Amino acid sequence: MSHPKSKTDKTKLAVYIIEDVECAQFRYRVKNVIEALEKSESWKATYLPKTKIEKIDFDKTSLLIIERQTGKDNTIKSLIKKAHTNRIKVLFDIDDLVFNYKDIPLIVKTTRDKNFLYWLGYIFCIRRIMKHSDGFLTTNDFLAKKLKCSFEKPVAVIPNSLNFEQIAISEKTLKQKSKIKNKTFTLGYFSGSPTHTKDFRLIEPEIIKFLNTYPDSKLKIVGFMDFSASAKKLLEEGRIIFEKPVGYLKLQEKIASVNVNLAPLVINDFTNSKSELKFFEAAIVEVPTIASPSFVFKKAIKDGETGLIAKPGEWYKKLKYLYENPEKSKIIAKNARNYCLKKYYGKNFLNEVEEAYNLV
Repeated sequence: MSHPKSKTDKTKLAVYIIEDVECAQFRYRVKNVIEALEKSESWKATYLPKTKIEKIDFDKTSLLIIERQTGKDNTIKSLIKKAHTNRIKVLFDIDDLVFNYKDIPLIVKTTRDKNFLYWLGYIFCIRRIMKHSDGFLTTNDFLAKKLKCSFEKPVAVIPNSLNFEQIAISEKTLKQKSKIKNKTFTLGYFSGSPTHTKDFRLIEPEIIKFLNTYPDSKLKIVGFMDFSASAKKLLEEGRIIFEKPVGYLKLQEKIASVNVNLAPLVINDFTNSKSELKFFEAAIVEVPTIASPSFVFKKAIKDGETGLIAKPGEWYKKLKYLYENPEKSKIIAKNARNYCLKKYYGKNFLNEVEEAYNLV
């Protein structure tokens, strides 16, 4: 592994230790951060898989960051010990509420993964690493507070973000979108995993009511879904379109094809720990989002200006508002795009990364 600078140079180097490059977690928590730091004058970053940690040059490393993973063997524990011997701070990057035993019932209930013993073992292994880390990086202030209470160590926030490829494909898609005049009002639900079926159930009656009220409307679901009997009927009639999961760049095109992005969540501590990526991925293709009032959505979305916040019982009304006010919908979408490009990409995001590294 080549390192751009040594610890004696002006630019400091952060090295991420990862398990898997083929997952969204790597993209949001490592790849996008490294890309942003290419324009930094104080920090650079690189990554190494766990299997190649012997290649780390501790003389050229200023900060070691362990991307969320379990310590089933002693590899990471030994690495942390070696880093501390070389007076290098070690941070653990975590983006979910999966580090306290007391939260297992909530995790099981929310994710519908009833393997209690799996979560018991997972948290045991992840805590082995976290206890030896000097501090944490995480995605939002809600999760940061939970970490501070559990470990009493420094915590800094680096939100999930956008990368250059997403921006490029979104700009291309926007140009194509402007040429298409679609008479159908399409709702979009983009489900990244089967665990989100419960979230959709929260709003399903209001969605079905909307589809039945407005015959020129449709619902497009991309990803995973366990359909109810009512939804299956609309699926058979072609009012609901169901498509398989796609890659994250292709997803931007799918999102751009709808009129409104739906982001429902069953609100609890586990979902309050989730990031706002469903909002900013829709925003950059100028699609307005209606979202549940989770911690991050309430913080990111200014209701009526950059999106809409809806509690159960309010989704039909908010959908009707966007349907009947297409020009207002366009203004909200443009506001959201402008906000997200500033917040989750470019100089402002770079500043957040640098401040996080320096804080902890």
